[in-house]
Amino acid sequence: MLRALLTLAVPFTALVASVPVPDTPVYPGSRLEVAQIPIVQDLEKDTHGELARVSAAAEAGDLEAMARLGVMYYWGDGAPLDWDKAKTWLRKASELGHRDAQAKLGAMYFLGQGGDRDLGESIKWFRRAAEQGEPYAQGCMGVMYAVGEGVPQNLLQAYVWLLQAQAGGDTDAVEPFQQVKSHLTPDQIQLGDQMARDAMNDRKEQGQH
Repeated sequence: MLRALLTLAVPFTALVASVPVPDTPVYPGSRLEVAQIPIVQDLEKDTHGELARVSAAAEAGDLEAMARLGVMYYWGDGAPLDWDKAKTWLRKASELGHRDAQAKLGAMYFLGQGGDRDLGESIKWFRRAAEQGEPYAQGCMGVMYAVGEGVPQNLLQAYVWLLQAQAGGDTDAVEPFQQVKSHLTPDQIQLGDQMARDAMNDRKEQGQH
């Protein structure tokens, strides 16, 4: 994933007024850059028949194909670049519970790709993906809570989501996590650690990542 945060819309330095501003931006770019969101890559590719094959599978209700088709249209990779169609297929996959599609759909709504920017829809899909253990979406939830973008600012919730994102392998969550942690009391940190553990244990019991 590209190192990024919300600076496309909200500088991370807006977290709290007392956060010192470094010599260079904390996160150049955007935390919600969609380029590196994990997404289905395991369908065998070819240079001629992929669009027809994936489209047929998606139309037949194959969940992985729906997500893959959305990505193809998003990037113009093996299909004409078409964000409307990308959003349509990512939404179909998202509504059926595909967490990677949910994360990408949340990013599209946040950035206003394929339609108007909609923070409500962005949060909705990021949350669904995050609750399934998708690290990118967890990191996005953490930052949005940290800066109060689309949700009320809540540093404890930010801490809980960013901690889970780190545990899932999102290295971009490390620095914002430390920023948030520096503004919490020891009791809040202890509570946040427990909340994150409980959430991860619940997912593990449910067979999620």
